[in-house]
Amino acid sequence: MTDVRLERQLRYYFSDKNLWKDEWLMNQLGDDGTGFIPADIIAGFNRVQQITSDVDLIVQSLKHISDLEVKEENGKVQVRRVEPLPPRPVKPDSELGSVEAPLEEELQVASTAVPDEPCHEMGQLLPGFREVPKTGVIFVMDEASKAGYSGASAAEWANLGQGSPETTKAKHWPTNIRKRLTELVEKGKLTSELGPFHLKTFEVNEENLHYGSPNGDWALRRAVAKFYNEIYRKGKTSLYTAENVAIVGGGRLALTRLCCAMDNVNLGHFLPDYTAYAELLSQFKTINSIPIPLDQRNNFRITLQELRREIVGRGLSVLLASNPCNPTGQLVEGEELKNWVRIARETQCSLVLDEIYSRYIYTQRMSPTDATWRTVSAAQFVEDVNKDPVILLDGLTKCWRMPGLRICWIVAPKAVIDAVGAAGSFLDGGPSLPTQRSCVPLLNPKDVIEQTIMLQVLFSHKRDFLLRRLQDMGITVETPPQGTFYCWCDISRLPPPLNNCWGFFREMLKEKVIVTPGVFFDVNPGSRRKFNSYDSFVRISYGPSFKEVQRGLDGMQRVIERRKRLQEEDGSVRWAA
Repeated sequence: MTDVRLERQLRYYFSDKNLWKDEWLMNQLGDDGTGFIPADIIAGFNRVQQITSDVDLIVQSLKHISDLEVKEENGKVQVRRVEPLPPRPVKPDSELGSVEAPLEEELQVASTAVPDEPCHEMGQLLPGFREVPKTGVIFVMDEASKAGYSGASAAEWANLGQGSPETTKAKHWPTNIRKRLTELVEKGKLTSELGPFHLKTFEVNEENLHYGSPNGDWALRRAVAKFYNEIYRKGKTSLYTAENVAIVGGGRLALTRLCCAMDNVNLGHFLPDYTAYAELLSQFKTINSIPIPLDQRNNFRITLQELRREIVGRGLSVLLASNPCNPTGQLVEGEELKNWVRIARETQCSLVLDEIYSRYIYTQRMSPTDATWRTVSAAQFVEDVNKDPVILLDGLTKCWRMPGLRICWIVAPKAVIDAVGAAGSFLDGGPSLPTQRSCVPLLNPKDVIEQTIMLQVLFSHKRDFLLRRLQDMGITVETPPQGTFYCWCDISRLPPPLNNCWGFFREMLKEKVIVTPGVFFDVNPGSRRKFNSYDSFVRISYGPSFKEVQRGLDGMQRVIERRKRLQEEDGSVRWAA
């Protein structure tokens, strides 16, 4: 039985209307449009992958279309249109014959149109409301739920699409990790292999039941300022105070407040980067977002010369970036980061750095105090905390492994904090007062250092394990992560349909493995650009427990080996080991 939506989409690819403007497909089909094209190329198109990755079903649907001819030779299926393509009418496209409600056309396999959001059913909206796109992680979890994922079945799945670190206690970590922690206790680097702090209760009393300040409770703001001064600014004359800190209910809310407080600006952002930036930036009409693509051949990095040229040449007032970067894991640190701050100061471009992964660091080059632990923040290179245009975001969600608390902060010049506080007064009103006051002890610098040591021992182990397994499976990680807990994986060398992020995603769901398609990291506010370069990438998270990461990689390997075996049986292996 064929799929009506699939058949309609396939018919559209070979239609007059599409071929009159689809140069890539016409190059494959010849001057009159009647040349044969392998069916597995059609099966790799993004719009087909959003409907199905079942090649047999795609072939059956092609055979069902009377205008097409399907032939099979030596195990390879090819397809062509029967009638030659007529000359293009002079009248405009709007007057051409109607084609049955096609999805957006596909211009090429390796660089295809980015969907506003992958196909999904949605109930009719009430008057005055619009369909709001979901972030990548939320979308993939919804799709996983449709495939059977739930709280009850979660133990059978491997959620390698999540942006959340594991919250398991150290006593449940792998044996070799616990042995390493014991060694560090014996060397005096840790006071306990179980961890320096635990948060078990919140105190709720008459004092903290009233409204708090939109910028957060003074006790926690002072603790954050002290933490930054102790870790990053020892010996400096200009120090952060509570007035340089705003406490907010999560990292996305911190970004929302900052955007709300911005003037009419040109804001630069890198590609690829954090998925939530796209919809967020599109909501503020005063912000003209300007993408800065990073070249894979340069390890998704930008030189200092290029950075200055982008800021000055494009007239940027704000530059937004995650550091370390989500999804590539690339890191700006040391002298390079110092020069970023200097360039921001000299060009008077506000540098907004999302440092939410600032302690997931795997490089050996830089640490403020002790080679046993590493942490990176532009706070170390600010000269004047109230004049340098440097705004930093961090919080308890990632580095403290407490995402459910939804406590994050903005560290910035006082004038910026005043502005985001005014925005918070009508956007959200400020975070929970009992939660904030309970979190103050978590900012003790000595305890944070110990927690950082433990975090890096655990996550560097998972990172190295993941990289080894991916290499064995033929998945390319050209730029191993220097930070975060993500791998930015090039799947282009896998057999179809696994060489496309949607095909890979759908096939993994069948094996109860969740990943995030690369197209979600093409930050494209308002979907102004029509094409992207990340449909051959997926982001794989090693945030979950080691056992779950291992379970996910085992499932991934089974899918790849099955697909490789099918290709070999067909005698048409089209992938490079």
